[in-house]
Amino acid sequence: MTVAGVAKMPRPRLELGTWGKVTRTEIAENKWRARARFRDFTGRTKQREAYGDSGAKAERNLLKTLRSEIESAGDSITGNTTVAALSTIWKTDPDLTNNCSEQTIERYADSLEHHILPALGEYMLMEVTVSRVDQFLRTLSVSTPGLAKTARTVLNAMFKLAVRHDALRSNPVRDVRLPTPKKQPVQALSVDEVGALREGLRKWQEGTGYRGPRRGSELLDVVDVMLGTGLRISEVLALRWGDVDLGEHPTMTVSGTLVYLRKQGLFRQSHTKTSSGFRILTLPAFVVEVLLRRSVAAIPTETNAVFPSGKGTWKWPNNYRRSLRDALKTMNDHGGISPHVFRKSVATLIDAEATLEAAAAVLGHSGTAVTSKHYVAKAAAAPDMSAILDRFGQNRNEKDE
Repeated sequence: MTVAGVAKMPRPRLELGTWGKVTRTEIAENKWRARARFRDFTGRTKQREAYGDSGAKAERNLLKTLRSEIESAGDSITGNTTVAALSTIWKTDPDLTNNCSEQTIERYADSLEHHILPALGEYMLMEVTVSRVDQFLRTLSVSTPGLAKTARTVLNAMFKLAVRHDALRSNPVRDVRLPTPKKQPVQALSVDEVGALREGLRKWQEGTGYRGPRRGSELLDVVDVMLGTGLRISEVLALRWGDVDLGEHPTMTVSGTLVYLRKQGLFRQSHTKTSSGFRILTLPAFVVEVLLRRSVAAIPTETNAVFPSGKGTWKWPNNYRRSLRDALKTMNDHGGISPHVFRKSVATLIDAEATLEAAAAVLGHSGTAVTSKHYVAKAAAAPDMSAILDRFGQNRNEKDE
């Protein structure tokens, strides 16, 4: 069929899950109709319509209906799928559920609920551009760089899924780079500084002139175990007496850590943070002394924890951190120390006296890269250029002769 001698081109076929131009028509006073051609996931293209008391409202109702139909199609993802709908599908993706811990999944869900969806949730995937993601992440990074990093990880995984479903040709998150934070030097304590800190904690525990229950030895005992093993605070508080062997060659098996989940509360996770974290450590004498003393005074509890709470349950790491922070505030030059500094001090001392590989093994790292970058405090070693630079002193030597 031709019009004025010109062949009429066939109307281009819509992609699955997409719609054509929306038209608005006033069909009665204060009653509008919005229409659009929609191609559903069976491949059929049909007219869809919705009504409202204004043209804009009728169109909004139509778009809401169309998006709801897309979202109800299960894991079908198209360019018209919203970020919110994609997040629902992604949370059931095997790549996430099979490869991430419950704690990580919960952290990702928090990022979605509190940051990603309020900012991007109503956008269709085709509307999410590199610049839009970049602006969102950079704004979040100004106040909380850690949360921005988590949000980028979540968005990147979600849009990888969308690309796999051919909803998008490329991942808009892939090219977004967060501002690189200024690297802070590794904070570690020397042997002398550790000695001063332990003495200060001992005096604090034996202190007088304060109100409240008598201070026990637990605060320093936990610090000593961290200093003698390099364990994280959540690993120390997850220790059970069954993990400790105080025989002829005293050892400690690191096999779990304390984690918190909203559905379960605080509990002992029966595996370490990483597979390389499962390890057996030979204990130094001062740690053996601490554990022997505690084993004599230990009262049986359901958890069999080495450092139980007052009720015999697992002790909250945050409560211990708070107590340690309060104690350190009373000591000169120790107010800014966190439990993780003890772990870094262990790595730094072993690296200086033995090898970096040994430090990584004690900390439970799979290699030396993380240990060297984040846990060992030392000045960068410059190459030996002394023979070359010695030429500057040649003339002076000749005159002296």
